[in-house]
Amino acid sequence: MRFFGKSQNNPSREALREQQQWSEQTMAALERGQIPPYVRKRVESQKDGDQPWTSDLSVSDWLLLRQYGLRPIGMVMGSSVYHIGYSAANYGGMWASRRLPDLEMAMLNGRELALSRMREEAQLLGAHAVVGVRLDTRLPGFHSHQTEFVAFGTAVRLADVSVPEKPLLCTVTAIDFVKLLQVGTIPISVGVGVSAYYQSSTRQDEWQESSWYNREMTHFTDAVYEVRHLAMRNLERQIRETNGTGVLAHETFMKVYEAEVERGEEKRTDHILEFVAIGTIVSSGKDAHQPSIATGLLLNDTPPQSQVQMPSVAIANSE
Repeated sequence: MRFFGKSQNNPSREALREQQQWSEQTMAALERGQIPPYVRKRVESQKDGDQPWTSDLSVSDWLLLRQYGLRPIGMVMGSSVYHIGYSAANYGGMWASRRLPDLEMAMLNGRELALSRMREEAQLLGAHAVVGVRLDTRLPGFHSHQTEFVAFGTAVRLADVSVPEKPLLCTVTAIDFVKLLQVGTIPISVGVGVSAYYQSSTRQDEWQESSWYNREMTHFTDAVYEVRHLAMRNLERQIRETNGTGVLAHETFMKVYEAEVERGEEKRTDHILEFVAIGTIVSSGKDAHQPSIATGLLLNDTPPQSQVQMPSVAIANSE
């Protein structure tokens, strides 16, 4: 073994050429919004049964899926590391409160790429749906321009039913997915409403923050209402575009970043507000029957065998 000098195991020209070709194929796939070739190969081997299936289902979820003819076929993921042209600190110094449409677009596009790649993995597995979808955002730091958007979920397949071209994506759990289909409510897709708002602080705001009296910060309250209103409007637009009737909200959250600014000789603290609402868009028509709730005691160890019917409406709306 040589501790100094060049290693004797340098890669050959052919290996370097294959590595370069592999890298180019990966970059080309990512630029098309697709998953890398090596991920596709792994997913295809999992579909063929060469790999054990994975999931984030609870025991209750897994047992109910089996009871109704659904089975998990693998945990799927989509990721996108997105460059945001402006970080929160770059907006400092604005003289008026307003929307930040370029930041909103980046927040939405990054999540859509992650969801699209997760759907592609589920499609390769031959899934009918992805349940329990979760969206995560990882921001390295306040001044960073890079943000990672990640989507997770469990792909499920319904026995003896043709696979749709595009699997359904929903944030509801496996148990809730079965319940929705039983009452004729069709999950359509994951809806994401985002909004970004710049709140410019005034001299009055600074006085109120340093006051000894209890009082509402009305400008800050207005900014919270405004950013939430804009995000919900965007989510409602997605519901109409997908012919949905409503959304089952899975998660709503707001992030606030401080931006130290100088206006003349004065220093003030402005705020960047980001509001995100994520849920499952559903279609529930007038013909959907109302669920009946009953309490019973099972005396045998064998659960009743049932099967969920995957409506054709769900498959058509998922495309």
